[in-house]
Amino acid sequence: MGLITACAALGAALLTPGPAGAAGSRNEDAYRDLGSVTRLDWMANIASDTSLAAMSLPGTHDTLAIHGGAAAQTQEDFGDSGKTLKAQLEHGIRAIDIRVRVSGGTAFTVHHGVVYQKANFDDVLTEARAFLKKYPSETVVMRLQAECPFEGGGAADCANDPKSVTADDVRNIFGTYVSRYRDLFYAPSVKGDRRAPVPSLKDVRGKLVLGSFDSVKSDSYGIETFNKNQEDHWAAPTVQQKWDYVKENVDRAVGDGKDEMYVTYTSASKGLSRLPFEYAGGYAQEQGGVRTEVAGVNYRLMKYLNGGDSGRVGVVMMDFPGWALVDNIISRNNGNIPKGGGDRAIWLVNSNKTYVNSQYRRCMVRGPEFDGSKSGGLVTQRECQSKAPSSHQWGAEKPTSFDNKGYFWIKSSNGKCLTVPYNNGTPPSAGTQLFWWDCETRWFSGSQMWNVVPTKLGSVDDAKKSYRFINNWTGLCLSMDPATASATAGKVTQDTCPK
Repeated sequence: MGLITACAALGAALLTPGPAGAAGSRNEDAYRDLGSVTRLDWMANIASDTSLAAMSLPGTHDTLAIHGGAAAQTQEDFGDSGKTLKAQLEHGIRAIDIRVRVSGGTAFTVHHGVVYQKANFDDVLTEARAFLKKYPSETVVMRLQAECPFEGGGAADCANDPKSVTADDVRNIFGTYVSRYRDLFYAPSVKGDRRAPVPSLKDVRGKLVLGSFDSVKSDSYGIETFNKNQEDHWAAPTVQQKWDYVKENVDRAVGDGKDEMYVTYTSASKGLSRLPFEYAGGYAQEQGGVRTEVAGVNYRLMKYLNGGDSGRVGVVMMDFPGWALVDNIISRNNGNIPKGGGDRAIWLVNSNKTYVNSQYRRCMVRGPEFDGSKSGGLVTQRECQSKAPSSHQWGAEKPTSFDNKGYFWIKSSNGKCLTVPYNNGTPPSAGTQLFWWDCETRWFSGSQMWNVVPTKLGSVDDAKKSYRFINNWTGLCLSMDPATASATAGKVTQDTCPK
C-alpha cells in the first residue's frame, strides 16, 4: 500500500459536484456573492471521456467588466490586472468572455465598449495559465471578441489604436499570443484554419479552450457548434422576456442528446432604462402606489435549477453570479461522475476540507460531545453543504511528538483526532462507530493513526482522486453504517477495506 508523503496532497484534492436541489433560496445566493473558495478543482471527479458539449459550465459575461459605472459593470470587482478573473476561477467559473481592443498595433487590452477595464490580454492568459497549472484537472473555455468596430461606431464604442487596424491585423496579433502561450491553449481551437471538433475532457484538462473568436471576419477559430445553439438577446425589453429566452435555451440543452455545444447568456441591458445589474439581480417597481419586487434572471434560474440534477445545461454566461447559482450549474455534471465506483470505505477529500463518502455522498461530521468536558464526542455524517461549517472540516496531519512510521492523524477543525474506541485494549469489530478525541502523544496511539492510501474509482482514464483511510491498530477502513446512511447524524464507522 502506498502512503501519501505530504499532507499538502490532501489539501489540493478534489471538490465534487454538490447535491442538486439544495443550493440557494435567497436572491443574495444567486447574485453578487460568489461565496467561499470551495470549487477549485470540481472537474477532477468528472469522467475524462465526457464530451465538452455534455458538460454544464458556469461562466461570466464580459468577465472583466468591473469599471465604467452601472451601465458598463457586469461583474463583482475583485481587482484589476486579472485579479477578478483569478477570483472567478477559484470560485468555480469555467467559461469566460473576453473583449479586446488593439493597443499600439501589437497588443490587446480588455474593454467593455469604450471603457478600459484596467487589464490586458497578457493578464488574462497569465492568470489562466497559473490556475490551470495549479489545478490541471480543470479546463477553461474562452469566448474572445474584437470589441472595437473596424469602421463606424458610436459614442459607446471603443476605437482601435491605430484606427486603421483591420480584422486581419487582429487575427495576426492573436497569433503572437498563441505563440507565446503555446503551452496554455488547446491547439486545435486556435489554429485558425477551421473550427475544431468538440473535444473530450481528457483532451482539454489543463488547457484554455477557445470556444469562438468573434467579430474578426472569420469563422475558422474555436469549437464546432459553439455559436450554433446560442441565446444572447442582450437587449431584451423586460426581465420577464429575457428569462423566457434563457429558460427556452436551457430547456433545449437539457432535451437535446446531440454532441453539440449550447451557450446561454443570462445577461442583458437596455440603455439607461434597465441596467445589467437589474436584469441579473432584479429591482423594485411602483405602480398605482403598490410596490412590487421583480425577480432577476439569476434568481429565477437558480430556483429553476434547484429542481433537479438531470440534463446538461451547457455553458451559462452570467452577470454578477452568486455561489448557489454556480453550484446548481456545477451539480448538473453529476451524471458524468463514473457509476459503479462508489464504495462506503472510499472517501473524496475536498478543497474545502470536507471528507465525502464516495458511495453515499455524505460528509463526515464532528458530532455531539459525550459530556461537558469537550474532550470527545461521536463522529457522524450529514448531507454536504455548499458552505461547509467547521464541524464538517478535517485535515491530515503527521504527528511530530513520536515515531508514527508514516501514519497520519485525521484532525477535526477543533484540533481533536479521529479515533477508534479503545475497547479495553481489544481491537473493536467492523461496524464500530468512531469518536473524535484528544490526540494522544504519550501512550498507545494506534487507534488514532491512519494510513492514507490513494484509491482510484471508475476507469483508469477517470483519474478520480479518492482515498482509503486504514486504521493502524485494527487494519479496518474509515466507512459508513449502511443502516443509517440516509439519516442525519448517521454513524461513521470502521469496516473491511475494499479490494
